[in-house]
Amino acid sequence: MAWREALEMTQISEIGCNNNKGFTLIEILVVIVVIGIASSLIFLNLNSVVSIAKNQSTFTKSFSYLSEESVISGNIIGWHANNERQFFYFLDTSNNVVSEIKNPYSGNWQNLNNYKKTFQSFDGSEYDFGFYYDDKPLILFYPSGENSGGFINIFFDQYIQKIEINTNGKITSQIIDY
Repeated sequence: MAWREALEMTQISEIGCNNNKGFTLIEILVVIVVIGIASSLIFLNLNSVVSIAKNQSTFTKSFSYLSEESVISGNIIGWHANNERQFFYFLDTSNNVVSEIKNPYSGNWQNLNNYKKTFQSFDGSEYDFGFYYDDKPLILFYPSGENSGGFINIFFDQYIQKIEINTNGKITSQIIDY
């Protein structure tokens, strides 16, 4: 019987069946490349989601601050923006600028300089921030806690972020694909 087992073992090794367990270098490299590609795609998508959330959060904080400041001071506040910066100021009853306001939440605007931005008011008027040098404020904040509202569109490389400022102060954001 022992010679029969030895014969079977030699036949198995000649056929190519062996009991070596493990992966070849090629198999390991393929797995590493696939994991690298998948993780980079996840990382890129996560960066854009974080950017969107940060923009909405900045506008929410900024416009909440301006609304509260208007209620506390009893003055109308105007929000003005062009491609380089956004700024805020108190207005008198004739809508003349009284003084500019420092807003602690307005810093994110500089990060958006490379992107086209537009503002659309609820009456349908649309302004491109790259060409807007008017003295007229885009949004007015009233002492009653309301504002004139509108939409800010930020045209990123692969999508448009549309931020809606409702007249009651609620801010929503949505992504529109090209």
